[in-house]
Amino acid sequence: MSQETIDLGQRLMDAINAREVSDDVAEELLAPDYLIENTTTAVTHKSYYGAQGARDWISDFFEAFDEGARFEVERVLADGDDYVVSMVRLIGHGARSGAPLVLRWVSVSWVQDGKVSRTVGYLSRRNALEAVGLEG
Repeated sequence: MSQETIDLGQRLMDAINAREVSDDVAEELLAPDYLIENTTTAVTHKSYYGAQGARDWISDFFEAFDEGARFEVERVLADGDDYVVSMVRLIGHGARSGAPLVLRWVSVSWVQDGKVSRTVGYLSRRNALEAVGLEG
């Protein structure tokens, strides 16, 4: 198990929950060519690039939720020196309706030179595990 990879993912999750990916945080955690690829959801289906892309992704995702919404890692499914596969969820209440909302998916983040280089959301555990060369 690569604790450094898991810790890097947790620090990025903390920045997302703070709704703040400052230039300093981006420099510390994200590769310059960072890429977020989303599973198609009701919230977004776009890909996002670089530190500004991470900021835009946060804005797009949290736009549908109230201020108390947060990301949580439910469980780390697999990790290695250059990836971590996690079951994640975004929980909160609708910004307009106030209704409880929960979005779940499986996230894979790849690490290169000590920084997150790519994050992809998958709807199935199998597809996420296969993306890192493991059997689902």
